[in-house]
Amino acid sequence: MMHEETEYVGYDGKRMFMHLWKPSNDKPRALIVAIHGLGSHGGDMKKIGEFLAERGLAVFAPDMRGFGHFEGIKGHVMDFNEYNEDMHNIIMQVKDQYKNRLTFVYGHSLGGLHVVRYAITYPNEIDGMMLSAPAVSETLEIGMATRLVGRLLSTLNVKRYIENGIKFEELTRSEEAVKRHKQDELRFDKVTPRFGIEALDARAEGFESADRIRVPVLIQQGGEDKLVSSDKNKEFFENIDIKDKTWKFYEGFYHELFEEPQNEQVLSDLYSWLDRRLPR
Repeated sequence: MMHEETEYVGYDGKRMFMHLWKPSNDKPRALIVAIHGLGSHGGDMKKIGEFLAERGLAVFAPDMRGFGHFEGIKGHVMDFNEYNEDMHNIIMQVKDQYKNRLTFVYGHSLGGLHVVRYAITYPNEIDGMMLSAPAVSETLEIGMATRLVGRLLSTLNVKRYIENGIKFEELTRSEEAVKRHKQDELRFDKVTPRFGIEALDARAEGFESADRIRVPVLIQQGGEDKLVSSDKNKEFFENIDIKDKTWKFYEGFYHELFEEPQNEQVLSDLYSWLDRRLPR
């Protein structure tokens, strides 16, 4: 297994940071583009990247716009469709690098929302998607006054920040992972009002778009997730109107399934779902 630090070109020509884990022979059986969650970065896909690369797959994990090594305004985006177009550039880039491979997208939390939106917009470019605790519905009760103020500030393009509300202790039961997150200087725990409103609107749209999904899908969800609603995600799954869909539920698990102390089954289920779809 090999790891490389590389880059991708965003929709606007910006060159941005990306991790790549791949098999030692550099002949991957398939390609995975893994999209991180809110406040995170591509490096947090390490456990998934290493696990799948050791089994012959190439995993590309970009730092998404506004996070990680991004050199522009942190925690900010004017339009969530920018993520769609960045992802499209990434997928076209990796498919050009490794031709004639099946290509899948993996998204954790807010990354899962990005993946859903991409799969609906560009269904012919991917062969399936895997969603880990996807943020496809609102989980926090946000008052009308807060919404109105946020929408006003976002319209005025005010670059002030609001906390994203994520507590590391609620992500995983792993003390080692919580400590690592707290020490990670690439993590960013704030967003601009514009980002926040775009995220809320995209979540509402994402939840209602389940019946528009046309690619095979795996959803993995923890039973003690404190950031997204397992009930809402199950409802989202039930509304997907295709036969090739799989729901995996992990009783007692927190939000970051792949960081949980007993993550072996999570990783095994992810690989098994992929392996069944790969050529022999």
